[in-house]
Amino acid sequence: MQEKKDGHLIVKSGSIFLLAAIFTLGFTRCTTDVDLTAPYVSIPVVFGLLDAEADTQWVRINRTWLGEGDQNQIALVSDSSEYETSRLSASFVEVENDIDARVFELRDTLLQNKDEDGVFFAPEHRAYFVPTRANESLNPDARYRLEIVIDDSVNVQAETNMISVSVGNIQQPPAGLNNVKLNFANVGPSQVTYPNYPFKWRSTAGAARYDAVLRVHFIEHYWADDFHTVLDSSRDRTIEIPIGTVEPSGDAGNQELEKLFDGQIFFTTLRTRLDKNIRITRELGVWDSDSQIARAFDFLLIVANEELAIYLDVNAPVTGIIQERPEYSNVNGALGLWASRTTQGVFGLGYTTDTIEHLQEGDDTAELNFCTPNPFSDYTCQ
Repeated sequence: MQEKKDGHLIVKSGSIFLLAAIFTLGFTRCTTDVDLTAPYVSIPVVFGLLDAEADTQWVRINRTWLGEGDQNQIALVSDSSEYETSRLSASFVEVENDIDARVFELRDTLLQNKDEDGVFFAPEHRAYFVPTRANESLNPDARYRLEIVIDDSVNVQAETNMISVSVGNIQQPPAGLNNVKLNFANVGPSQVTYPNYPFKWRSTAGAARYDAVLRVHFIEHYWADDFHTVLDSSRDRTIEIPIGTVEPSGDAGNQELEKLFDGQIFFTTLRTRLDKNIRITRELGVWDSDSQIARAFDFLLIVANEELAIYLDVNAPVTGIIQERPEYSNVNGALGLWASRTTQGVFGLGYTTDTIEHLQEGDDTAELNFCTPNPFSDYTCQ
């Protein structure tokens, strides 16, 4: 609004705002484009898990990107997420008693094992590695500091401890015995019961989390007819059944740990993950004639240090009302994870007669057509 006072024209503030808005619209009404692209800042993304038992250490070094258009299409271009090798140098340093020791220089290579159906560039992908065999093997009692320099100006660093390698810390099933048999069912005259099998071990120094897994080995035979007279082909199969996660109260080691495994889970997992097909038969394990046992199971412990344990906890599936999750990175100057892990296990375990009997004759698993390679068993494949 406007009014006169002492002969002068007064324009009130509300009118000024309205005039400013009209003035602005006059310049912008001809375009509907909105620029949603923020200023581009490339951030390194680093992922590396050291393993003192491995003969080669691998590290992924990528970068974030920003571009106009369909980001799914941009992701298919390797230059979007990978650095030119001439732009960076990478290594990690062994640190013992706060003193730098050996330096492991990382080299780059192209791997061909990436799934082409994924969102990102495939099947090739660039990774960095260093052999750690024999005299170059890692020291589980040391710490390792990652150092990356990009374009002579961006410095990336991270440090992690290792997990001590402890042979024989698994107590149940006992390692070193050739005839250990797991029992997941007790078949009685009128009912079947499922025992809880106790997996037991002692923690090792540096370990902050254990993920226990039961690995099941079997051979699938594919037949050309319903009567199993003409065999088309066969292939080895492996299924991993999670047993559970255990976190020690500290990382000093030598703590008694245990995880019970409900035997019924073995049968329900096979029922839900395998197809019922009359032309498919399954041979559970491989017959060891020397020890007179069908070896079908491995008990594995995937061991994580504290950095990896935190990363896994933060990125676990969200089950509560609050769907947001915090970000976790222990790499300075970048996003990502620099941690350590190892795998321990007892391999080539057998199974009891009750287990294969219930697997072959139980209501839930009979149509999976399992049998044993044991030629002396009533449930043999022969």
